[in-house]
Amino acid sequence: MPCTLKDLAQPVCLTIIYNLSNRTLVDSFIDCGECNLKTELDPVNKNLTIRVPLVLEGEVTFGDNPFQSGCVTTGVHLG
Repeated sequence: MPCTLKDLAQPVCLTIIYNLSNRTLVDSFIDCGECNLKTELDPVNKNLTIRVPLVLEGEVTFGDNPFQSGCVTTGVHLG
């Protein structure tokens, strides 16, 4: 019989780096943990860095086979 863990939440920090000169996305990534909403502009290479605090919510289900599990994201909110 499967086991489901519900109401899981994890604060994360989404970082987006965008080059204003080229109008291109340079990089984006998520780090575990909290951060503050923040923007920075590098005047030399014109990279705009945006950090956004988020809370990811979800649930995990473990199946009858001990090597099977699945997760579902149930919500994404500003942290």
